[in-house]
Amino acid sequence: MAAASYPPHFAEPWKFSDVVLVVEDQRFHVHRGTLAFWSPVFEKMLSAEFKEKNNDEILLPGKKASEFEVMLQMMYPSLEEKLVTKVNCYFLFELAHEYQIEAITQKCVNLMVSMVKDRREDDVLGMLIYAQKYQIKSLISKCIFEARRLTLEELTNHEMRDQIEANSYVQIAERIIQHLEVKLEKCRNVKVTLQRKMKKVCQSLLNHRGLCSDYSLRATLAGSLATLKDDRVSSNRQCQSLSDVAEQLSAMNTQIESLLSP
Repeated sequence: MAAASYPPHFAEPWKFSDVVLVVEDQRFHVHRGTLAFWSPVFEKMLSAEFKEKNNDEILLPGKKASEFEVMLQMMYPSLEEKLVTKVNCYFLFELAHEYQIEAITQKCVNLMVSMVKDRREDDVLGMLIYAQKYQIKSLISKCIFEARRLTLEELTNHEMRDQIEANSYVQIAERIIQHLEVKLEKCRNVKVTLQRKMKKVCQSLLNHRGLCSDYSLRATLAGSLATLKDDRVSSNRQCQSLSDVAEQLSAMNTQIESLLSP
């Protein structure tokens, strides 16, 4: 058979291809040199130590032909620009990991890390367990960091939480607590700011009416609200709505106070 200028799915000999990989009864015509260049596993497989060295066909059981073809397309980039995607990154990683193809492995890891970072991966704990299986340190670290956004309930109720390594589990729980503490401190600051502004509003209303010269009553938000609600103020014919405003501000203050209540 004449050599093809382009391998339609590697199904026939082309450009001095000198070995055939057989996956699920599908034959891939490839080059020993290319396999050895990309993969130390294939290099060893084709060396003098292994019987496959002089075989024209090498059987690769336990693999899916469709997935193996995607990896081959990445090993022959001049043929087709094959990108790592959310759909193929897992099987590509596992194949590349097995055959120690570092370049493809790293592309897959980079995509997984970016998926977690950009929150394109819904199950960050599931990704963590996957990373633990293959000891992908950068992915483990990113998953632990991003898991701080989970609630303690989401952590403890995850269906595979028993598969999370103890050290990672502790780190996640600590980060969740730290994240909550930061949010709590922000809530405290917002509460103080809002109540300070409410006090100024009350004092401005009192100043507007020229009421309450007693500083002790105006020194606190509660004192200012109480003064505004006074019947003598509300009955003033020029500004009868002050007590209504005070009631609304008081209700708002009660809601603000309740935000940080146990």
